[in-house]
Amino acid sequence: MGLEVCVLASGSSGNCTYISSGNASLLVDCGLAARDIVKRLEEIGSGPKKLDAILISHAHSDHFRSAGTLFAKYDIPVFTARETLRAIDRKPACGSFWRVRECRDFPARVGDIDVTTFPVPHGGKEAGRPVGFVFDHDGKRVGHVTDCGEMPQKGLELLKGVDALVLEANYHDSVLRGKLRDPAFAAFWPYLRWVDSPTGHLSNQQCACVLRQVLTEKTQAIFPAHMSENHYDERRDNNDFATASSVIMMAVAELGLRTRICRTYRKEKTPGKRSEVVTV
Repeated sequence: MGLEVCVLASGSSGNCTYISSGNASLLVDCGLAARDIVKRLEEIGSGPKKLDAILISHAHSDHFRSAGTLFAKYDIPVFTARETLRAIDRKPACGSFWRVRECRDFPARVGDIDVTTFPVPHGGKEAGRPVGFVFDHDGKRVGHVTDCGEMPQKGLELLKGVDALVLEANYHDSVLRGKLRDPAFAAFWPYLRWVDSPTGHLSNQQCACVLRQVLTEKTQAIFPAHMSENHYDERRDNNDFATASSVIMMAVAELGLRTRICRTYRKEKTPGKRSEVVTV
């Protein structure tokens, strides 16, 4: 068996991805409620007691919210960068993280899965040291980058030819630029300017640009991640899966590839659900 990937949830209301080699299993982030994570793990034949690690990409609560609950109930080791741990500790509200008795720096391996991290620009000091990941097992590689204002060269090099890729496609350029010209959205302008900045999020077009540089015939699946959709207030939606996937499909077609595009879901207006499970 290679690597199994399932995006349990993706978006500003909570991010969590399951990766397993069959012998070792881990979560990248745990920003969804613990009960939802457990339920979705059980749906795919896994569960919290089978997890060997939780890796936290950065210090925004939609990525670490339920770490303490999972640690306290199931004794799952938690790992993150030292700078990220300090940033979480400085937050006045850090979810259940106070229950994590020990948090270590990222390991080189989790069981039989090799772990490589690389820094990405996102947030400010309050985000700690955000990272992207590449997981490697038995010659199969999975990339994971959900929050990234712009992709660094190191990331492009490491993601080249991965077998599956979870990659941010947060907003659609024309939607965001239209809102920045519309006085009706003036209350949102500071946030939208940050989203569009080098420390904000990747747009559909930026996602496609990354894909043009890293996809090869080896890449079997793309999971567009952290889409700004499904808010209670539809004025906050800056994207949707149909729009994101059409931009991504164009990039895939330009390369002459037939890579699958796998749906991910954000929880809010509707409860969302996990993605399909992909084994590479």
